Amino acid sequence: MKWLCLVAAAGLSGPLAAHPHSSVDQQVHLAVGTDHAEVTIRIIPAATEGDLTREVLDQDQDGELDSAEARVFQDTVLAALEISWNTQPITLVDPQISAAPLERLEAGQGQIEITATLSVTAAMETVHLSMTYDGLGAEWLIQPYYFEDLQEGPLPRILRFEDSNRIELRSTH
Repeated sequence: MKWLCLVAAAGLSGPLAAHPHSSVDQQVHLAVGTDHAEVTIRIIPAATEGDLTREVLDQDQDGELDSAEARVFQDTVLAALEISWNTQPITLVDPQISAAPLERLEAGQGQIEITATLSVTAAMETVHLSMTYDGLGAEWLIQPYYFEDLQEGPLPRILRFEDSNRIELRSTH
C-alpha cells in the first residue's frame, strides 16, 4: 500500500494537463510605474476553435508553429495594440513571444504570451490603451497593474469603456 501511495504521489509531482478552454481567453496586462511601463498579452485559444487557431498561426500548414510564424503573429497582434503615454504614441521595446506547441493551442490547452517594455520619457499623467486584434476572438480583458513606485502616492484613476477593449489611466496628482 505504501508503494502505491508513493507511485501516485510521484505521478502528481509533474505538471498537470490544463483543462481545455471552451472559449478564447485574451488578456492585456499593463504594468505602469511613475516613468516606466510593460505590457503582457496572453491568449489561450478555445478548444472549440482548433481549426481557426491552426489557420491563424500555421501559415505554411506544416502542423508546427515555427519562430517565423510566431513572430508574424506577434507583429500582427502588436499592430492592433495602441498605447499612448501623456497623449503621445508609445514605442514598444524588445517584444518577445512564447507559445505552447500548436497541437496544445488547438486543443485549448496552451498559451501564447507576448511581452514588451514601453519606451517612456516622462512621468505618467495619462495612459490610454486599446486592443483591436480579433483574429481569434473579439473580447479582451485589459487589466492595469502598478509598480511599487507608483503605489507611494494616490493611484491613477481607471476609466473603462463599454466595448471592454480599451482603458485609460489618469494620474490623480
